[in-house]
Amino acid sequence: QANLIVNEKEFWRLFSPMGLHAGAIHFFLNMLALWFVGSAVEKSHGFCSAFVLFVVPAVGGTILSAIFLPAFVSVGASGGIFGLIGACLSDILMNWRLLFS
Repeated sequence: QANLIVNEKEFWRLFSPMGLHAGAIHFFLNMLALWFVGSAVEKSHGFCSAFVLFVVPAVGGTILSAIFLPAFVSVGASGGIFGLIGACLSDILMNWRLLFS
């Protein structure tokens, strides 16, 4: 319930969905994506930047999920994974000439 985050000051609810998953397949696919995408981002940007590029979109996804789907439970690291994918796409666009010339 989204009101628990604000009214009851349960801010841990913003971070806990990153570690929760809706089954073994969901967990396995998220870990596989984190292995490949996360390691690429960490190699190019470093641990601290990769951590921020994962956590900020994951918390943002949890906030948007709480706003637009308040009656549903949010689980998974998909928001963080999409943040890492966005960082990879940004790298490609910023280095387009270097990569494809």
